[in-house]
Amino acid sequence: MKWSDKKGIQHLVTLCKEKGVNHVVLSPGSRNAPLTISFNRLADVKTYVIPDERVAAFTALGMAQQSGKTVALVCTSGSAMLNYAPAIAEAFYSHIPLLIISADRPAYWIHQREGQAIDQKEIY
Repeated sequence: MKWSDKKGIQHLVTLCKEKGVNHVVLSPGSRNAPLTISFNRLADVKTYVIPDERVAAFTALGMAQQSGKTVALVCTSGSAMLNYAPAIAEAFYSHIPLLIISADRPAYWIHQREGQAIDQKEIY
């Protein structure tokens, strides 16, 4: 089944499914719409849409902590990822499996006055 016309999205979603990721918490935005649509179309994957990134991150953290299984956390680019940081720090130091996926903007947009275009390389 083809979920998105973007090969990278198809590959990523398929890989997540193959690795047993069956819970995905989505913070919707225009940049990650192909990811949101693709994860929503998987029958074996339960998606949760939580617009507030901090709430989404701590919800995913709790799900992963309780299940012991990797929960994917998906957001759009820019400062949305920064709002995930407190929960990610807790997951890291508590060894809780979270998979963070962001629809980052192309690097050439950084420092060009584009909205939500920040340097996300090694953000955490």
